[in-house]
Amino acid sequence: MHTLFTKPPKPGLRVFDESGITHVLKKQIAIDFCKRCNGHHSSKLCSRAPSCGNCGSNMHTQDNCKAATRCRNCGGPHRSDSRRCLARPTRLGAPTKEQLRAYRQAGDREFQATIRARVAEEKVSAMEVVIGTPEVTVVAPEERETSHPISGSLDQVERTESIIDNTQQESVGSSTDSNMEL
Repeated sequence: MHTLFTKPPKPGLRVFDESGITHVLKKQIAIDFCKRCNGHHSSKLCSRAPSCGNCGSNMHTQDNCKAATRCRNCGGPHRSDSRRCLARPTRLGAPTKEQLRAYRQAGDREFQATIRARVAEEKVSAMEVVIGTPEVTVVAPEERETSHPISGSLDQVERTESIIDNTQQESVGSSTDSNMEL
């Protein structure tokens, strides 16, 4: 049973010969989110520059965004209005400056990890395109000695591996040269 009172009721109150535990309900505070700058404040008095809801950039709108998704508030790999945002205020209050600093560092690490994972996936898919998928064929026992259906594919794999090794050695050599210049 819910009853509204202007003042808190006394303990042991009976309404219609029913008694129960009484407690004061606090009015829930709505969490403000500014759709203009994607910050956690009211948009009524916001004077900040408009920003993209996807990546947080001030240079373009969300409709034209082609960048990776990044939170403007914590730097994590999610949209600024996401419930996953660590910097998002709760009903108990907003995070402190120290908490925000820690949240932003954690969000930036998480974003960098997703970027590294995405780059690694792109490299793997590029390697699959270069190498190709070797065809599997069934060879009769008498033809096995003379026919090698995937030998060309193995040569291609070896060539690709040598190209990768050469580019890695060149990049290591160029990075050591640049370190020597310092």
